[in-house]
Amino acid sequence: MTRQTFSLDEIKGMLLAQLDQVVYHYAPAVAQSHETHGKYFTLNPGRADRSVGSFYVHMGGPKAGNWTDHATGEFGDVLDLIALSLNCDLKAALREARAFLGLETASPELIRQRRQAADQAKRRRKEQEQSEKDKQWKRARLAHRIWLSGQASIKGTPIEYYLRDTRGIDLSRLGRQPGALRYVPDCFYKHVDDETGEVTEGRYPAMVAIVVNHRGMIVACHRTYLALNAQGLWDKAPVPKAKKVLGTYGGSAINLWKGVGPQGGKPSSLPKCPPGTRVLVAEGIEDALSAVLLLPHERVLSAISLSNMQSLILPDNVAEVTFLADRDEKPEQREALDRAVQAHQKAGRKVRVFLNKWGGKDLNDALRQSSQQPTEGAA
Repeated sequence: MTRQTFSLDEIKGMLLAQLDQVVYHYAPAVAQSHETHGKYFTLNPGRADRSVGSFYVHMGGPKAGNWTDHATGEFGDVLDLIALSLNCDLKAALREARAFLGLETASPELIRQRRQAADQAKRRRKEQEQSEKDKQWKRARLAHRIWLSGQASIKGTPIEYYLRDTRGIDLSRLGRQPGALRYVPDCFYKHVDDETGEVTEGRYPAMVAIVVNHRGMIVACHRTYLALNAQGLWDKAPVPKAKKVLGTYGGSAINLWKGVGPQGGKPSSLPKCPPGTRVLVAEGIEDALSAVLLLPHERVLSAISLSNMQSLILPDNVAEVTFLADRDEKPEQREALDRAVQAHQKAGRKVRVFLNKWGGKDLNDALRQSSQQPTEGAA
């Protein structure tokens, strides 16, 4: 019998046409596995994953078959899932996919049916992709409106008190505030628990930061919801997830600080930065602001998440990147940081990693601890 030949896209299409069987075979369910909002959560089949929550596969829509592990920053498509499960390369994963689909022994009629099903699934995905693009555009516009509705000056607001009194970040030392931050006194909050479906809603004061891509286009907003704590200080609100992002931020960042321009003048925006520019990239806003206080002449970004450090798209004029990394000893976190370093080195940049040596998990912890130390000669 003549061996049937199939393109890579055809094999992926056939896998996606029977995605349920593929996913449950190569990423088996465990006691805590569940499917929520079109995402199937289970253990990562490619590592010693101990708890369900960070690894999931999209079971429908334009991202059908795509998987992500937020603990490691890894991601891939349906064929990569097979490679992940079997710890093999793409060539071996293709052989496995052909065997799973029965392409070596299938009759011409069965192959015709599978190709037809794959074509139909492809058409549905294209329609869903366009629908998702429309939704992303609407979310980006809503995010922009939320940010614009905020108070431009954060002086005398819960944001100033939260940053200064709770996080040890006194922005008055800078002489100007980061323009990416705004204060929304009554920001809507909603959280849906992935496992139980329980909905938490409310309205809280919020620190809202605008998220832009490498072209300077607004794609999302980051909200840190605030409330007074038991000590009477402004802190993160007592909600399931006090930090939320509205919009799609993958590859984008919060441009918190532009540094200092030539001869002390006004610095250019990131998309128009001069050749040889260096940027400091932190995970969270508070860590990034801590770096701004310590090094106000540097350009500082918040990538929002560790996995996004790897995905971060920067202008070609950025020649150097310094990652302000958390002191996290978990293997998956260290591996995610390594992948971020490799990704930006591959893009031709000089990459450094800064790990604070003064205790605590991150740079902000170190800043707070130092501010609490008694000064020399103090009573």
